[in-house]
Amino acid sequence: MEATKALHTIIVEMTTGMLVLSTLAIFALTWQVCFSGRTTGKYLDALDGVVLFGASIGTLALVFAIITGYRQWPVEAFMTGTIAKNKIFTGYMALGFWTAFLAVRLSAGKALWSRKGLSIFSMILGLGGFLNITFTASIGGTLAGKPSGFEQLVRVIVETRETFVLPMGVNVLLIITGIVIPFLVYFLSRTKSKM
Repeated sequence: MEATKALHTIIVEMTTGMLVLSTLAIFALTWQVCFSGRTTGKYLDALDGVVLFGASIGTLALVFAIITGYRQWPVEAFMTGTIAKNKIFTGYMALGFWTAFLAVRLSAGKALWSRKGLSIFSMILGLGGFLNITFTASIGGTLAGKPSGFEQLVRVIVETRETFVLPMGVNVLLIITGIVIPFLVYFLSRTKSKM
């Protein structure tokens, strides 16, 4: 049990570090595209490499963090504990955002950063993933019995001690978004390749 907790902690730290690194690089790239007008160069190529590396390794590590997280608690904790349910929810939301980001980046290639609209959309996906991984990590501190001061800030935005209940309209919007994004990315990348 202690070995699983230690492994989970290591994987979570790696996940958080990689995804924060990727988020910062996404913001830097989007800033360059939107405000400086630069769309090519060694600096941008290096940032794109950081984004792709951080998002890929971070998303893969997130999957392992979820697996090790499940292994360290009894099933009853996930079924009945509101904090555990919230951690699972935000963890899967983070996984969804980062997977969608990677789908966009891999479909569009480096050309993503030369297209203002697509780079802003990618930044929004990265920000959504970052916020959800932040919420997940904050909730994890409470579950481990070591709440952080940051959790108090998170609780101003979202109450983590009660189960999130989304209105039906939000659930439908999330489902539609999950279906539409892959098609949108596919058609946007095909349109760009025909130009």
